[in-house]
Amino acid sequence: MSEEVLSLSHEGFGYSCRVSRRPDQAAPPVFLFGGALHRNHGWARRLEKALPSASAVVTVDLPGFGAADPLPPTHDASFLAGAAWRAVEGLGFTRYDLVGQCLGGFVVRQMLRRARPGVRRVVLSGVCAGPWPGPLLKAQLQSAEVASDRGDRATLLDVATRLFFGVAAGGDAGSDQGPVPQFRDRIGALDPGVLEDLRSHLYREWFPPGLPTQAPPEVPVLVFTGADDILTPPGEAHRLAMGYPGGRFAVVENAGHMIHVERPDEYGRIVASHLGHGGEAVPRSRPHHGSEPLGRLT
Repeated sequence: MSEEVLSLSHEGFGYSCRVSRRPDQAAPPVFLFGGALHRNHGWARRLEKALPSASAVVTVDLPGFGAADPLPPTHDASFLAGAAWRAVEGLGFTRYDLVGQCLGGFVVRQMLRRARPGVRRVVLSGVCAGPWPGPLLKAQLQSAEVASDRGDRATLLDVATRLFFGVAAGGDAGSDQGPVPQFRDRIGALDPGVLEDLRSHLYREWFPPGLPTQAPPEVPVLVFTGADDILTPPGEAHRLAMGYPGGRFAVVENAGHMIHVERPDEYGRIVASHLGHGGEAVPRSRPHHGSEPLGRLT
């Protein structure tokens, strides 16, 4: 396996992608776009283990994410989609899969409004139909921002943990092990520059007006989320899935927004299954309350 990091630029903003190539590469490459706290060399490594050794894996730090240049909130998701397409097309693959989680999923959603023929399959998690964030959610996010400005890290951590983990937020009370305390430690240690990047994402226009609308792509699109997801509720995620001709929807029981953190192995199996790499089949779309849970996927 070989790995390289390529520097990119889109309208004056620098960013990068990490390419992990396999010597027996035969399957289409997988492009991964993560959330606000994901980085090229971080979250994707565990997911890569669930993908076949014949797949190249590309992780992207878009402008405003990870180690890329900061991005003002005036640059919307359509700008980020343009930067993402530049990374995808710059590598010259003819067929590829797209995987987007959280804010990276919103970027992939915008990419699909200009879909290229090379797209084979798509996975979106922690994404919804919108508008996002809605007024109530935005008020909660802003309360966390105000707390941060005042130096009140305790309130910031409480609000952020409830939003990201839902009912599981209090499950590890008093423990220093598990995804919730690890998340709290990570948020509590963020430097002001990272917090400023998070703030810019809050005010970014994730659903820009006037974006040319094309017919939804005729490719298999899986949308899945946690049953306890507050940030991108299952009902809204289901509505997004129903907008794609090849859309499929699934709910992961006993999980919130952070499925990739709470249950990383299951997250990897779900993605790998939809991309056609074995494992139990992901259920087809059906009304939200009747969606087949994936809590027992093995």
